[in-house]
Amino acid sequence: MPETITKIEAARRQLVTAIRLFFEDADSVSVYALAHAAWEVLDALCTHRDKTRFREEMTRATGLSEAEIKKIANYGRNFFKHADRKPDDALENFSDDLNDHVLMAACFDYGELADSKPMEMQVFQIWYFAAHPDKALRPEMDQIIDAGQRLFSNLSNADRKSRKQAGLRVAIAARRDPKFMLDTSTDRRSVAAIG
Repeated sequence: MPETITKIEAARRQLVTAIRLFFEDADSVSVYALAHAAWEVLDALCTHRDKTRFREEMTRATGLSEAEIKKIANYGRNFFKHADRKPDDALENFSDDLNDHVLMAACFDYGELADSKPMEMQVFQIWYFAAHPDKALRPEMDQIIDAGQRLFSNLSNADRKSRKQAGLRVAIAARRDPKFMLDTSTDRRSVAAIG
């Protein structure tokens, strides 16, 4: 059946799907392409709605210029989208680790635009800071760090596959938790069933 889809709805669905694929340890290129497509839309919406963008936060936190942040952030983006120039090129040094940061950037921008977030985004953000505690701004993020330590103890020392399995377990448990799913901060619209 035909449906009307807004830009933010399209980005939400792409991002939720990317997070699910990520935790399922599915194809890293597909995760990156979906996450980056969502982030590109969310970044533009933040600009149009005069909301703080992830890129602006990173500029403040790192001291890098927005152009430098953009260059880092767009690694691989055009390669996965276009073949009109340099059709025989190969992308070197692509790593699934990049997905952590692109997903986080998209989740941040979505949070600037929406009053509630899908469960997958909430779980991913807690997972991200448990996996990368050095990326958290202190003391502003102490509550998220504490939640991450409770849900994902010692995650930063686990191997990549174990990290993702832990994220999937918590996402499945969250989906089945009525208290979590009925919380007003949780967007209950589903893309597809998880768990």
